[in-house]
Amino acid sequence: MTIKSQLLGNLAYILVSVLAKTLRVTIVKHPDYDPKTPYLFAFWHGKQLLPVLTLTQHQTRRAVLVSPSRDGDLLSICLTRLGYETIRGSSRHRNVESLVGMIRKLKVGCSLGFGIDGPIGPLHQVKPGMTHLAQKLNIPIIPVGSAFQRAWIFHKAWDKYALPKPFSKAILYLGKPLIIQPGADLNLENRALEKNIHQAEAEAAALL
Repeated sequence: MTIKSQLLGNLAYILVSVLAKTLRVTIVKHPDYDPKTPYLFAFWHGKQLLPVLTLTQHQTRRAVLVSPSRDGDLLSICLTRLGYETIRGSSRHRNVESLVGMIRKLKVGCSLGFGIDGPIGPLHQVKPGMTHLAQKLNIPIIPVGSAFQRAWIFHKAWDKYALPKPFSKAILYLGKPLIIQPGADLNLENRALEKNIHQAEAEAAALL
């Protein structure tokens, strides 16, 4: 990792930390949510900022999957300073190594979250990795929704990334923990998870 990457990563941390201090965030949790239980947190790639900023409050070790790219170097520094452990890899690059890294983190009690339709879409289509982990390791999935009173939406980006404007009201909704039963059809579970994330997004929007 270069000195330039380190400087930019630290700058990114400062900028998101300043933005976070201006936001008026309310976290709404399903009654079955337990802050001391390891979970897999599922959210849309374009809505990942608020979960990243607020799930630092979850009371387990927390890990995230970060691309091995140069941009991932910057993100890794920022996330580490926010209190996350990082696993370098993606579904496209070093995917086997990424899967092994995630399993290791989950087995020692880490919670893990990522934009479940990333890294390149299609938009709002769940990729199979998280449901596979949930089924294999019997770890519940939390569908996550977020909404902002005011935000910039990057419509040209594949994920329609949403960046909240400073001093906006924001809602993070943590839905009912979902268990993937042994032998369940993961294609059906992926479609069900999509519906649950959409519902979590709707709940967050309704609470604004």
